[in-house]
Amino acid sequence: MNSSTIRDDAQHRLRTHLAQFLPQELADELIRHHTSVTYAKDSIIFLQGSPADLMFWIMSGLVKLYCPISDGDRTLVRLCGPGDVLGYADFIDGEKRHVQAFEAQALTKCTVALFTREHAVRMLEKLDHETLLRLIVKLNTAWSSVAFWFAEILGYSFRERLYTTLKDLAARFGVEDKRGVLLPMKLSHADLAEMINGSRPMVTKLVGDMVEEGLLGRDGKHYIVLNSVLKNGSANVAANGHANGQKGKKRRPASKSAISVNLGNGAVISGAEPAQRLSNYFRHP
Repeated sequence: MNSSTIRDDAQHRLRTHLAQFLPQELADELIRHHTSVTYAKDSIIFLQGSPADLMFWIMSGLVKLYCPISDGDRTLVRLCGPGDVLGYADFIDGEKRHVQAFEAQALTKCTVALFTREHAVRMLEKLDHETLLRLIVKLNTAWSSVAFWFAEILGYSFRERLYTTLKDLAARFGVEDKRGVLLPMKLSHADLAEMINGSRPMVTKLVGDMVEEGLLGRDGKHYIVLNSVLKNGSANVAANGHANGQKGKKRRPASKSAISVNLGNGAVISGAEPAQRLSNYFRHP
């Protein structure tokens, strides 16, 4: 896939996402008013506490969104890609300034379009009351799906987290393959461990188990989420929960920093219809 195709795809995803909340003409105006910046692999895009006057639309590449925690470590909140918007989550500091709630770092070389929060606010001021009310309702539902996802992931085994993470990546970035859905990014066991808040040796074992059980395939350095997983849901994963030290239906409590897979945008929580209904409101096309 060439760069222009990637950019067109990212623009389509962003426009479709914005169209859920904004009239088409305002969505198009927001997309037109941006400045593109390219970041090298591992570059910091923004830090927690930096001014929240900009928002970031990923045009190409992958970005890790982190939440720093008090001991100097950080939790991976989401792996973001083309079409995703970053920098909209903020808080007010002691000096009454809006600052970034998370921090973002480039996983690969990426191109990001920057647009100002001020311009977005000016656009919203043009909306009529009825449209604004619909926007508030949709945003509330979107953030409710995020909260629901966090609550669910706390009870997941590491195996279930890995399974759900791979399915989420397949849904958002995957390429159709006769065997299933191929993940176009190269993810090391260390990368996957960070996504599920586990250890690299644990992920190595879980990946090996899933390959043996026909849930996961490999194509060189790329993973393939096989058709058996996409068709059968979480049955096989739940049946093999003991691989993560679980027996029967009892789950091991997750660690206090276990909110680690993603923000729930587009994540389908297998076997939980209410969660799927909620997340569909915030699902990427």
